[in-house]
Amino acid sequence: MTTMTTQSPPATRLVTLAEFAALPKHPRYELVKGKLVEQMPAPRKHAEATALATAKIGGYVLTNRLGTVYACNRGFVTVLAAPSTLRIPDTSFVSNARLNRPELYGMLYNGAPDLAVEILSTGNSVAEMARKVAEYLAAGSKAVWVIDLARRTLTVHIPDAAPQTLTEHDRVDGEDYLPGFACAVADLLPG
Repeated sequence: MTTMTTQSPPATRLVTLAEFAALPKHPRYELVKGKLVEQMPAPRKHAEATALATAKIGGYVLTNRLGTVYACNRGFVTVLAAPSTLRIPDTSFVSNARLNRPELYGMLYNGAPDLAVEILSTGNSVAEMARKVAEYLAAGSKAVWVIDLARRTLTVHIPDAAPQTLTEHDRVDGEDYLPGFACAVADLLPG
């Protein structure tokens, strides 16, 4: 999603998770180190890539009853201690083994998804995406995929390993975080 820091109240001070949970549900925000970051509507290609990733991963997860897949609608608390951070990946997968974690404030997942998929937008800097990847992995994600539409690549980040960048001519597999899953990177990129 494209991001923009908002000036909406309470921007003059840090926001707690409880205050975040009480916000109106629209517009959408992430919480980054206690600061609200508004999630702007995504450009068409970004939205298409999110739909492709969600459909491809979601179909596999549903068929194999591995857990649940979310598209831009699930908040994951990657840093619980104040100032807190909550991220909303473009696509995410949570395995059955981790689905029943108690929610914070009845709506926030305490931790990171098994797999977070982020689509690099013109509104994202490389440094911002690197911070997101590091947060997901530190909070317990087994993998983070970053899809770069301009370069037509998918970079796989897993803990304690160098990132692996795949081109549209390669295949990506789910290794141990999404067992048995494999698809062409091109199937995750809009035409």
